[in-house]
Amino acid sequence: MLKPHDCLEDAVFSRHVIRMQSRKVSDQYWEWCRIHSRPFLSLSIPSCRSRYAVVEMDLYGLGIGGFDRNDGKDVLRSVLSQPLKRGSLFLVSPVYVCACVSTKAARAMATSLYRIATESLALDQITHEEWMSGKLEQASSRMHSQGGFPPISGEVGPITAKVLLDEAASL
Repeated sequence: MLKPHDCLEDAVFSRHVIRMQSRKVSDQYWEWCRIHSRPFLSLSIPSCRSRYAVVEMDLYGLGIGGFDRNDGKDVLRSVLSQPLKRGSLFLVSPVYVCACVSTKAARAMATSLYRIATESLALDQITHEEWMSGKLEQASSRMHSQGGFPPISGEVGPITAKVLLDEAASL
């Protein structure tokens, strides 16, 4: 069962924020992620007994350009391998990911997205100051040389994952 975070420290320790109606801790965590060059991950639930959570990863605040094709495919595979809510919409883009997933799998999905983002963008290896003083240009040039990852969205259905994974393999 997911329980909303009451303080920023819990979200920082978890590497994601769990929120219900209040956005106070979520807003604080977003600012912390932006300052410390970390991916912002949130798990939104309407109530503590919800069967599904909306998992979001936001890299907009970092100003880093986002995932290249290979890392984007890893993110897409990670999202589509989860127990997504049938009939819900999902979005995977270079700087934003959103999907409605079973609450039992929400933490695992957040952990997977965090790992992919920090490893592919080297966010856990440098400080914010180092990032802003030169690493940003290196990452940006790498993105342009390998080509960006095109945004992919869709409605979750019985064959959505297989079709999209097959199409992503050909990108």
